[in-house]
Parts: sequence; structure tokens; C-alpha cells
Amino acid sequence: MGAHGSGHPERLPEACRHLMTSVEGAGHQQVQTRAARSRRLVLTASGVSSLGDGMWTASVPLAAVAIDHSASAVAVVSAIALLPWLVVAPVAGAFVDRWPTKPVLVLSDLLRALVIAALVATFLTHSITIPILAAGAFLVVSGWIFHGAAQQSLVADLTDGDPASRDTTNARMSSLDVAGGSLIGPPVGSAAFAAGAWLPFLADALSFAFSAALLATVRSESKPQATSRHEPVRRAIRAGGAFLLRHRELRTLALLTGIANLTTNCAMVVLVLYAVDSDGLGLSAARYGLLIAALAVGGVVAGPLAPRVLRRWGARNLVAGSLVARILVWPTIALTHQPVVAGLALVVAGFASTFVTVTVTSARQQLSPRPLLGRVVTAFRTIGNGAAPLGALIGGVLAHVVGLRGTLVAASAILAIAAIVLLPYLMRSRTLR
Repeated sequence: MGAHGSGHPERLPEACRHLMTSVEGAGHQQVQTRAARSRRLVLTASGVSSLGDGMWTASVPLAAVAIDHSASAVAVVSAIALLPWLVVAPVAGAFVDRWPTKPVLVLSDLLRALVIAALVATFLTHSITIPILAAGAFLVVSGWIFHGAAQQSLVADLTDGDPASRDTTNARMSSLDVAGGSLIGPPVGSAAFAAGAWLPFLADALSFAFSAALLATVRSESKPQATSRHEPVRRAIRAGGAFLLRHRELRTLALLTGIANLTTNCAMVVLVLYAVDSDGLGLSAARYGLLIAALAVGGVVAGPLAPRVLRRWGARNLVAGSLVARILVWPTIALTHQPVVAGLALVVAGFASTFVTVTVTSARQQLSPRPLLGRVVTAFRTIGNGAAPLGALIGGVLAHVVGLRGTLVAASAILAIAAIVLLPYLMRSRTLR
């Protein structure tokens, strides 16, 4: 035995190395398989809740119009619904960075389900009012802010070190969000609203409950960031905001996103009235949902294409081209009485919006330090989405001053001026190509 063993002393270390490599490879494959399954669960949950969101998107303005048929009612509900981007988002990022991501996702879905279920009760008891509708919308969007920041952190963890997987996951998530939130959800929601105002809200509550159940089964290695867990909240908030403001590319993208959202909400406030107005598109309430669904047609097609186009065009050119397309959308709608033409314009808007969403999401995950990601995301969205309630209020004011068509044209003009001023800063970037 001794002589036989000493005759081949090099074989034992080589065998051990081979065994260790095999074990490490099997362990890595197991981690990859688990991450892939977790990504599928996250995508499925996102798709289900997005369907409910689409029904919500169509039903909330219709409910506001049913309660008080005026641009002011729609503007007030829209503005209050978007207000959390100014008052909740900065705080949310600080907490998301120190809490485990999965409980944040599950709890935010469950709480939104409860809030919407309470709204259903007010519909059934005929006690729904504009203040109640606006308060419910405020709480739902607040939950979405926590959910969105945690979701991006979870995707970053599940695609760590794999940019291709990250871009593909972001693109698929964007496609699912658009498909549910704009293609399927709105027409189903408006049709359900016509049958019973409480029906689309009940469906949205159930979608959040189902999403929470799926997310509870996700397996992730993500943990609270030790560097921020004991940091004062105020200092944590400042750290995320300071990083964003110092980073030229992310800062410019945030400003462009904010102005794009401002102008979009300015236009969307009057779109529901322009769509059902006999001097506008002359659509019924049920068909208004189909108009919103047109936004999704381009978005769903753009989702699978986004990673490939992003690699070929680069982030800078893709953002610039998408902004030009969005600038042309609202004047096109303002100049037509044909629902088909308006629908095609919204297809272009959805296409451009998805490209920008995928580009911006990947840029944030790529350029932000992981311990700061939640705060950078919410600081970015505070600027990007915080302008939305201002846009809704501006839309309501402009509707009384320059009319529905004038408001659509004004929204486009504001975005064009912003693009002329800010795009040169982005095009000179060496980090974002």
C-alpha cells in the first residue's frame, strides 16, 4: 500500500483539485438556478400586480369624473396621488437600504391590497368622495414607492455581476409592466368600471394579494447593508441625494425624467376629458381604456428589443431619440379628431417610454454603489416622479386658460425646451455611452 501510494504522489492533489472544482461548479450552478427561479417569481409577481395597476390607472380618473365631472377634480386626485414622490420617496430609500428587501416587497403589496379593499367598501356603501379617493391613491402610490425601490435592489442582487442578465430582466419587467398597466389592464378596468365602479378596484386589491404570496416564496441572498443600518435616517437620505447630484449622468437623466413626467401628467389630466369630449375624440368611457392601451402596444414590442437596441445605439442616443419621439406625440393628438391617429401616436409614446425606462433603470443599477442603490433610486424618483403632481396641477390650470388642445401642445413645448437645454450634457458623457 505504501509503495503503491508513493509511486503516484501527484495524483492525490490533482484528484482533490478536480473534486473541489466540481463541487464549486455544482454550488455555483445551484446558486444560478435559484437566482433564475427567483427572477421568474419576481417577474410573475410584477406582471400580476401590473395588471391590477392598469385597471387602477383607467378607473381612478373615471371615478373622479363620475364623482365631479371637471378637470379640477381629475387634477386634484392626480396631484395628491403623485405627491408621495415628493414627501415619501426620500425617506423610503433610506429605509429600503437598511431593511431586507423581500419583507419590504411583501408588506407593501399587502398594505396596498388592504387600502384598495377599503376603497371598495366606500364604493359599495356609496360613501366615496374626491377626498377619500385622493387619500387612497396617496397611500397606494406610497406603497408603490417602497416596493419599487426594493424591487430594483432585489433585481440587482439576483443579477449581480451579469449586466446582460440585468438588462434582460429589466426589459422583461418593463414589458410586463406596460402589458399589464397599459395594454390589458386599462380596457379591462374601464369595462369593469362601466359594469360596476367597485369591480376594477377589487381586482387590483386581489392582484396585490397574489403578488405578495408569490414574492414570499422568493429566495434571495440580499441582506440589509451594514454600513447604513445604524446610520441616522437624515444622514442616510442626504448621502443618496448627494451622490445623485454629484453624478452628472444620473443627475441629467433624473432631470430629463422629471420634466418628461411633468409634461406627460400635464397632458394626461386633459386626455381623459379630450377623449370623451364630442369636440375631441368622442369616445365612450369604456373605449377610453382602449386609448390608454395603445400606449402599451409600442411598449410591449420595445421591451424585448431594448437590450439589443441599447447595446447597438448606446444609452445616450437611445434617450435622445426617445425624447424627440415623445415631443411629437401630444401635438399629433391635439391636431386630430380620429381615435386611430391618437392611438398610433400613443403607440410611439409607449415605445419611447419603455426604451427610456430600461435605459434609466440599468444606468442606476450600473452607476450606483450597491449600499446606496435604494437611496439613489428614490432620490432619482423624487426628482423624476416628484414633478408629476406639479404637472397634473399645471394641466388643470392650462385646461381652463388655453383649453384641452392648448394644454397638449404646451406639454410638448415644455419637453422640447428641456431636451434642448439638457441633452448636450448627456451627449458629452464618457461614462454613459
